[in-house]
Amino acid sequence: MPTQDDHTLRIGTCVLGPRPRVVVALRAGAVRAEVEQALAAGADIIELRADLFPSPSPETVAEECARFEGIPRLLTVRSAAEGGGWNAGGEERLACILAGLPHAEAVDVELSSADILARVVAAARASGKTVIGSFHDFSDTPGTPALEAVAAAADRAGVDILKIAATCNTAEDFRRLAQFTLSRAPRPVAVMGMGSAGMPSRIFFPSLGSLLTYTFLGEPSAPGQLNCRDTVKYINLFYGSPASPEGGGHGHT
Repeated sequence: MPTQDDHTLRIGTCVLGPRPRVVVALRAGAVRAEVEQALAAGADIIELRADLFPSPSPETVAEECARFEGIPRLLTVRSAAEGGGWNAGGEERLACILAGLPHAEAVDVELSSADILARVVAAARASGKTVIGSFHDFSDTPGTPALEAVAAAADRAGVDILKIAATCNTAEDFRRLAQFTLSRAPRPVAVMGMGSAGMPSRIFFPSLGSLLTYTFLGEPSAPGQLNCRDTVKYINLFYGSPASPEGGGHGHT
């Protein structure tokens, strides 16, 4: 199980808690030395975006995930319906997820993926992997009732972490996402605003309870992401460097 006797939530050896954890999105062919440099600077987890691999198959997904053994890995095969690169069928997507899961410590699946959601959660549960149930809106920030409905869907699905990424077009959108984050925490949540108006959320929503912030190596995986260097710099500035007492150590135990 992803949680221990003390109810500590983890992605592999990376403890999730007071200090926000930096997730670095990777596409196929990422150079391990560059990934290790990002980790040494303060990043914590890699997200293997298998939907953005060229011609992803169960075999290629498993092989690419296995290349990064020893690093906390999050496997994502994002559907085109929520901004990803996966356009094939649900059964094929499930096959890729199940092939990669033994080589990852966590998996992200959209709450809207009704055809595979329950099976992904069950497979992750059976292998002791952490599950992120995600929701994305690339045009707007939903109203509070809609956000609460997404949270209720996450509860029903039994995921470990609710992730919401919504586009902030105005300051009011940003405030609404902030209020939702406060209302949901201390339950495990990762919330971020996309687009230029949402960019500050990637640094400051962790102070409201968001456990994760996302960045990238290579090309951004979502609008408004800061690059890895800047993300780590600001997280270290506001929450303490991983080696400092206030940073709580790097968290890999």
